[in-house]
Amino acid sequence: MRLALLTRNRNLHSIRRLIQEAGKLGVQLDTINPLECQMIVDASSSRIVVGQEELPRYDAILPRIGASITQYGLAVVKQFEMLGMFTVNSSDAIAESRDKFRALQLLNQAGVHVPATVLTRSQRSLKSTARTVGGMPVIAKLLQGTQGVGVMLLHTPASFQSVVETLWDFGVDVFVQQFLKDGAGTDYRAFVVGNRVVAAMQRTATRGEFRSNIHRGGEGSLIRLPKSYERAAVRAAHVFGLEIAGVDLMAGPRGPVVLEVNSSPGFEGIESATGLNIAGEMVAHMVRLARKSGRKKSRGQKRRR
Repeated sequence: MRLALLTRNRNLHSIRRLIQEAGKLGVQLDTINPLECQMIVDASSSRIVVGQEELPRYDAILPRIGASITQYGLAVVKQFEMLGMFTVNSSDAIAESRDKFRALQLLNQAGVHVPATVLTRSQRSLKSTARTVGGMPVIAKLLQGTQGVGVMLLHTPASFQSVVETLWDFGVDVFVQQFLKDGAGTDYRAFVVGNRVVAAMQRTATRGEFRSNIHRGGEGSLIRLPKSYERAAVRAAHVFGLEIAGVDLMAGPRGPVVLEVNSSPGFEGIESATGLNIAGEMVAHMVRLARKSGRKKSRGQKRRR
């Protein structure tokens, strides 16, 4: 069996761990830099070339596409799919989960609880926006951003209007979100693989900081999530068709609230906090999915004969 990871940096902790766990299973796991992929669309022989060599066929591909190369990375993932190769997280699933407001729309449509949120470009309605999401303070978020970057807590109507209008002047869209006071400074990261949460940690913000992201100095600790939180996390991942995802949740007035779904979650922090072998879970799931995909293709070929 031959598997591949799409990643720009094979020296990252997560990539080294995945290669290590694949070796334990006797599985070949190649790393491919998506920015080095040349995609050729041709009626007779569409292909992917790296350097001067056409890439071989893989049984499964796990995209680890960073936000900074989303569009190019999605084109690479789509090309693998067009060539009939199985991708653990599909290009469509990655695209929909990465657009933060569209992700909230889809989660809400599926009945998953999300914070009250408003996306607007209307100055006339700006004053009523804060009331719509429950009053001051409010959270303002850029449509794209990772690790807590582009997330602001605004305490007064004046600061809210000033920040939003400044961002608009620079052509940046921002959405406004309910500040969940009950869970302020604490959230939960659930790591979903397939149909279950394989690890979860509680993240606590440092003093004076409302963002609990580990990259912003937050502390992570092992936690056993209530079943309602686990169900919400798995359901949120499945809304997008993601096989592997990090789901961020907070406590809301009616139970768990899903904040965000990450299609390419890092797991150094959660492995350190929980002591669990998340990389091993991911590789084992890749192998299962590759075998399942291979059986489907074999049955399809037999029917065509």
